[in-house]
Amino acid sequence: MKVTLERNDDIKIISLDGQLDVSTSDNTRDEIIALLDKKPVIVSMAKCTYVSSSGLRALLMIAKTAKSKGTKVIYAEPIEEVVDVLKMTGFIKMLHCVGSIAEAEREFSHAN
Repeated sequence: MKVTLERNDDIKIISLDGQLDVSTSDNTRDEIIALLDKKPVIVSMAKCTYVSSSGLRALLMIAKTAKSKGTKVIYAEPIEEVVDVLKMTGFIKMLHCVGSIAEAEREFSHAN
């Protein structure tokens, strides 16, 4: 899994590229948590091709850690297979997911 900070202005955009599974979830979680501060975060999942149960836990830990730091995280652009996993496991109700980065940016701009 490749984690890339795409943008770091008023809103951070972090891009995931690869599979979020048992071999990548801990490092991915730690890399993203290290980037959290008070700025809102969009995690782009357009290139995240797979999420396992350990990956789901990592996404949830990122969201919980962000909340404890006063940071809002939105997961954007998950592919259909990932959305299916989120729905089947009920994680879709725990993680804030939207269809596009633009939609996430609109939500952040309306929150201010």
